Formats: sequence, C-alpha cells, structure tokens
Amino acid sequence: MSDFAEVTWVTSGDSNSPIIEYIVYYTDSSAENPDEPVQGPSLAAGREGTTPGTTLSALVVTKPWVQYEFYVVARNWIGTSEKASQSSDGTPAVCFTPETAPRRNPEDVCVRLGSANQLVIVWKVSGIDLQ
Repeated sequence: MSDFAEVTWVTSGDSNSPIIEYIVYYTDSSAENPDEPVQGPSLAAGREGTTPGTTLSALVVTKPWVQYEFYVVARNWIGTSEKASQSSDGTPAVCFTPETAPRRNPEDVCVRLGSANQLVIVWKVSGIDLQ
C-alpha cells in the first residue's frame, strides 16, 4: 500500500516561449542527504498547461513519518525556471506524513545480553519496509 501527496500549482505566463513541461522536486527528511532535492514526476505542458491561471497537479509517492518540502519548476526551450515552493498562504510547501503501523513482523530477530543490565535486540529489515 502506497501513500501519496498531491502537489498542486497554478500556472503563470510563459514569457513568450512555450512551456514544455513542469517538474516536481522534493526533499525527503529520511534520505541519506535530506537537503538534496529529488526529481519527482514531470508533467508535459499541453495547450492548457501554458495558459496563465490553469491549476495543475501531480502525485508524489510518500513514506510514513517523513517531512517533505515540494518545489515546482517550468521548463521551456530556453531553460528551467527558478523553483516555486510556496503554499497558497505564502509559506513553504511542506508536508509531514504520519507514522503508520508496521506492514509485517520483523524477520531474523536475535536477542543477546549486552551487559548485566542491557538487552540487545536486532532484526533484518525488509526492503519493502523501507519504501
């Protein structure tokens, strides 16, 4: 089961060079480098995507208990726009996903005594649990 965040934005003018596509980027607080933007979905700009004031959206797959910050850029034949990253209220487009219950029991659970009053429990993490 996957969860999604819907990123929605309103188009602006194309500066007399038609927009080819919109690209969603995001940061993921659980990533190895949480400040590095990850390229998410792209959306080809049809005729309606270049009309100022059009509302467009894209879905981004999310993981539980993570903070995301979303950005959208527009690309035309000349280059790529600056990142747009504000919510409708002018704040950064940030999303916190809630924690969820585990989808399966842990595998290969091992218990050992670390010291007189320390118990060490380790288990194998399935790749599916990290998605």
